[in-house]
Amino acid sequence: MKRTGLVLLVLAIMSLVSACSTDNSDKTVKSDTTVELSKEVQAKESDNNSINKTNGKEPVEKFSYLNQLSSAKQDAFTRFKEDRKRSYLYNFTPEDMVLAYLYCLSIGDPDLLYDITFNGGQLPDKDQFREDYFEYAMNYDSETAVHYRYFDSIKVDDSTSQENKVTVLITVSIERITQSMALGLQKEDQVWKMDIYHLIKDYKDKANQRKTGL
Repeated sequence: MKRTGLVLLVLAIMSLVSACSTDNSDKTVKSDTTVELSKEVQAKESDNNSINKTNGKEPVEKFSYLNQLSSAKQDAFTRFKEDRKRSYLYNFTPEDMVLAYLYCLSIGDPDLLYDITFNGGQLPDKDQFREDYFEYAMNYDSETAVHYRYFDSIKVDDSTSQENKVTVLITVSIERITQSMALGLQKEDQVWKMDIYHLIKDYKDKANQRKTGL
């Protein structure tokens, strides 16, 4: 009887140990599975990040007419913008000044444009110039700045050039279409300046004609 009780006690203890061992084994398996899944998720995220970096595009630098000048002349024109000293522009060729002019159109700065425009006694004061520019010329000039950004060539028209007066031709080609724009410049105060105020007056006259119905 005692032996039977002892056997039953031993069997009960072995059953309990076996149950505990099974539970621990299950827990271990679950833990390992979780770790493996975690590693898999991390690997996928790493791969996705790599793909995003690979497919990510570098920022595209915006076009600027000013950047078509040499580095020295870019710096010179930047300084001219800051303090308006004409001496910074003494070495600018007519072609350089046309690029500076188109830059002014692209940023819509009539005050800067005023300072590189030939006067010859024809310009109004800066406030009136600014008012006329914003009202009559800015929309046209913005289109011009965009249209000629892919220009093919820019050069002085030698057939019409004089000592202090030249015409610069800027040409753009799109498929089979080629267009050129002629811009006059005159030298004033040792600087080649844009002779373009007549264009603003033309825009103003056309606007007034539309208003009056003529």
